[in-house]
Parts: sequence; C-alpha cells; structure tokens
Amino acid sequence: MPAVKLLVGLGNPGSEYEKTPHNAGFEIIRKFAENLKTVPFKRHKDSLVSFINIKGEKVILALPQLYMNNSGIAVRKLLNEFDLCPKDLIVCYDDLDLPFGTIKLRLSGGAGGHHGMESIISEIGTKVFPRIRIGVQNKAINRDETVNYLLSKLDERCYKLLLMGVEEAAEALQDALFKGWNFAMNKYNRKEESKSQNSI
Repeated sequence: MPAVKLLVGLGNPGSEYEKTPHNAGFEIIRKFAENLKTVPFKRHKDSLVSFINIKGEKVILALPQLYMNNSGIAVRKLLNEFDLCPKDLIVCYDDLDLPFGTIKLRLSGGAGGHHGMESIISEIGTKVFPRIRIGVQNKAINRDETVNYLLSKLDERCYKLLLMGVEEAAEALQDALFKGWNFAMNKYNRKEESKSQNSI
C-alpha cells in the first residue's frame, strides 16, 4: 500500500532533551500515535517511524533523529523513499512567538527563525506544506537566553500546561486528516484566538 501522508514531529533525540520546549513536536506526534493506537515507533534510517491506515490509506509518522538543525535531511529522505510531495508533508513543532500551550494551523509559511523548519525548507525547496505550531513563549527570558530555555527541561507546572496544548494539537491533527484542513483551521485557530494570552 503506497503512503499518502508523512507526519513529522520536530525535536532532539536523547533523554536529556525530554520535557524541553524544543521537543514539543515529538510530543504531538507521540500523542497522536497514542490516540490512534499506532504500531510502536521503530528506527528507520534517520528517523523513528510508525505507520497507520487512515481511511484505507497509509500514513507515516516520523520523529527525525539527526538533531533539530538537520531535521530536513531525514524528512527529505522519507519523502523520496515513499514517493511523496511536500504537499503530503505535515510538520508539528514549537514556536516561541505563540503564547505558551496554544496552537496554530497553517498551510504554508516561513521558518520564523526555527532551525528545524529552516532545515526542512532548505532540503525540500519549498515553504508550501501544512504545519501545526504549538506555543512555547516565555516572556521572562531574554533573547540571549533563548537557546538555553528551549533545551532545558520544563518544571512540572509548565510541562503539564504544555501537555494540554499537545493534546489539543494531536486532536487538531486528527481533525485535519479526517475532516480537512479548512475545518481544522476554522475550529482550532479561532479557538486559540479567543483564549486569554498564556505566558509562563
């Protein structure tokens, strides 16, 4: 059965990066996999992958293992191997410009300074592919503290807040696949705009 979609969560491999803001993309894909009871993730070349059938079609879930800045290499290899186009790609990742724990769906756009997205755009040669962003904004940090913040473990309270957003992002991803992107964007983008501005 040929694959029709590649769902990618961005993050860094290794236990030292678990529960960090920069691994929120990993969390979304893992939650989605848990909700839909996919087969366990297994190493496949430069990624951990799992598979699921949606509406009779094969969907690939992937967690690139080349570290954030080289995520695009793993994504390009999977797209090529399964003969998929960029429009068949969906990427989930963290966004420092969004209020903490909120989500935003878009069908295209730039990297916004996110190195994982920069790598993907560079490797596949286009910005036109769907994505789900989850906010990890922290107004208390200075610009020069950004890298340390993104790669540091969140405290219990903040991690629980992040997981609430992760759960909603996984639901949004499911709606996008089963009901369409227009439905999902109308439902979740408006929902997030109506929320109070979260911060940590």
